Amino acid sequence: MTPCPCPHFRSTRSASPRSGIRDVFDRVEHVPDAISLCVGEPSATAAPHIVEAACRSIREGHTTYTNVLGIEPFREAVAAYSEKVKGLRYDVDTEIQAVDGATIGLFLAMKALLDAGDEVILPSPYFTSYDAEALMCGGVPVPVALKPEHQMRLNADDIEAAITPRTKAVLLNSPGNPSGAVTPLSELERIADVCIRHDIWVISDEVYHPFVFDGSASIAPSIAAIDGMHERTVVVESLSKTFAMTGWRIGYLLGPEPLIEQTSKLAELMHSSVNSTAQYAAVAALTGPQEHVTAMREEYCAKRQIVLDELDGCTALRLIEPQGAFYAFVDVRACGMDCDRFSRMLLDEEHVAVVPGTAFGSEGAGFVRLSYAGDGRELREGVRRMRVFAERHVNPALGRHTPGYHHLQIMA
Repeated sequence: MTPCPCPHFRSTRSASPRSGIRDVFDRVEHVPDAISLCVGEPSATAAPHIVEAACRSIREGHTTYTNVLGIEPFREAVAAYSEKVKGLRYDVDTEIQAVDGATIGLFLAMKALLDAGDEVILPSPYFTSYDAEALMCGGVPVPVALKPEHQMRLNADDIEAAITPRTKAVLLNSPGNPSGAVTPLSELERIADVCIRHDIWVISDEVYHPFVFDGSASIAPSIAAIDGMHERTVVVESLSKTFAMTGWRIGYLLGPEPLIEQTSKLAELMHSSVNSTAQYAAVAALTGPQEHVTAMREEYCAKRQIVLDELDGCTALRLIEPQGAFYAFVDVRACGMDCDRFSRMLLDEEHVAVVPGTAFGSEGAGFVRLSYAGDGRELREGVRRMRVFAERHVNPALGRHTPGYHHLQIMA
């Protein structure tokens, strides 16, 4: 008997783009000895006191459903941490919500804010789920190019130029994935002014906030701390990167009471409540010793230096020095091939995996992203091989420069 074909999927579902990172992972599976510089995941695992808190909560029987907003100790820990680290003050009972990681937090924020046809500005290149989630929520993603002449930082003028009568929100990410760019407070203040004047929301993805390497600060500023932004900003946070808890799937939303009221209604319909064990572990993470976080920051800073050293003086690969997170976004255009072909050939010839920039939106064309979160020795060898590959394929006309060459001028 011939099986009947599946009924049609909902149009927004079929239109949602597949993650370009998944495509790379699929190819890497066929190269067992590949050095993968793809994964945006700490090489460390959660600190012992976090693990012990999780185990203790299970032994004590804290394994039942919880309030959809999260257990009170978790919300209290989030409130104290947010005020101490970022200078943000949120009400424990009405302005904080536990979520199953930042990805679901972003979805809940967009679902609560966007009506069908509403536009959400996405500075691009951006994390792979941003445009898909906007589409799933009935919104219209509006990419705005992040420019090399701005070191891939957010820019108020470019955001304002993209605003239309249909604009509902702008999604900010600093430190940024895939660029590693950190937007300074002065520029966030200009963006805040734009959002206030045009009466639009900000969704602020701050999951890399403790990983900043510019020497003047160790924490990236939050736009929510700026006067007038508390009531129009939803902060999306996760413990995945900060505390090496990627598999625990625990994060939180910070926002004004009317917004959290809506996101909590949606969450209750979707999953009832967040994993209780992860919440108790998160309390220990947020309130306990922070040496583990400091050690990771120092480790990423050292690994970032490996990337800078290995690419120093390379005419075939151009790099805007990353100031945060644990990614480097590398311009490969001097090799005379598009980024997808570069990524495929690098894997085939040198057994090194990187993510093509177009996985992060069309504005990522000509770049590849590498992560320096993994093993330091593999990182050094992988970047060395990438340089060898690029110098073997470089187009002399595109790669030539003078001793006074400045990569931002060429990339602008």
